Amino acid sequence: MKQIKLFLILIFCRLSRILLRAMYIYPIRQNRVLFVSFRGKQYSCNPRAVSEALKGLAGDALEIVWAFHEPEKFSFLRDQGISVIGDRSFDFIKTALTAKVVCTNTYYKPFLPRRKGQFFIQTWHGGGAYKRVGKLEKMPPLRRKFIALQQDQVNLYLSSSKAFTRLTVREAFGYTGEVYEHGMPRNDCLMKPAPDSIIKKVHDQLSLPPDTSIALYAPTFRPDDRAYAYGLDFDGVKHALEKRFGGKWEVAFRGHHVVTGTSGASIDATDYMDMQELLLASGALITDYSSSIWDMSLAKKPVFLYATDLQEYTFERDFFTDIHTWPFPLSENNDELTENILNFDEDKYLKDIARHHEELEISESGRASEYTAKRILRECRTEEKK
Repeated sequence: MKQIKLFLILIFCRLSRILLRAMYIYPIRQNRVLFVSFRGKQYSCNPRAVSEALKGLAGDALEIVWAFHEPEKFSFLRDQGISVIGDRSFDFIKTALTAKVVCTNTYYKPFLPRRKGQFFIQTWHGGGAYKRVGKLEKMPPLRRKFIALQQDQVNLYLSSSKAFTRLTVREAFGYTGEVYEHGMPRNDCLMKPAPDSIIKKVHDQLSLPPDTSIALYAPTFRPDDRAYAYGLDFDGVKHALEKRFGGKWEVAFRGHHVVTGTSGASIDATDYMDMQELLLASGALITDYSSSIWDMSLAKKPVFLYATDLQEYTFERDFFTDIHTWPFPLSENNDELTENILNFDEDKYLKDIARHHEELEISESGRASEYTAKRILRECRTEEKK
């Protein structure tokens, strides 16, 4: 049944691409840039960082458009001179087919034709070289065609390291075009001290006192109902953190963006829109195989791996690099996690982080947003505002 449904979707996408060519009567707008983050769910991640840098450089010289599932939730962007549209509207189709530049961080609308003269930037939504992604040759043929349809005709990929370029962009995605090895735009903020305003914003939204340190628990995607909290001992982790690092701690849970449901955690940060702001405000990260470990490593903050299904995950998905070589203390149960927190060696950790970055040939510049924004200006033939 799933294969039949996928076949019908593919037929629809192909027909849609042909029929929508009628929209080519509308010329490409040289000054129009369209952003989509996590398929229209969020104003976040690399597209947000690039959009904000672009707005700072170009001012009103460009028409910056964001597309969302629920555009009314993001009406605040209009006050900044940014257009907000629904991603299931005719306005979206017209905008998508007339934008000079399209910037997204995941697979893009497969039913839309890729128009000659447009420039597509794929920022992706993770750095480093950890859990495997892509591997189209291992997918069933119809699924492979569907993924390829969403990835085709990208003009520029962004990369956090040479390992990411080689293993993810080139080998997994099969991309042979241009890559910007300046880092992930969303990570520019993690390479400098966290603003007090962001820390206060996160504490206020999570209803936490300002003197409370946050440990963020952010497990990655699972295809079933294991995708919530994996039996983490929230109280045990909290007490271990307080004993090792001092002060008062709380553990906040953040679910993956494709997961629905609740974790049972007393503090749920899943609805907090921007992951980077959570990382900025957190004193430690607990996860399993999420690429957020790369992001947090740039801030030199403690990261603890809690991987209760390591053997199963390795068999089903596997990793680009051996998890046992990563610099983050690895636990497969709550007892091991508590021990790793209590015995955390900061000096060793920082040395391991430096070695890890060197091995992956890090390319984070702290200016990836700026570099990408300037590239967009060149494609739009627009000068920076004076």
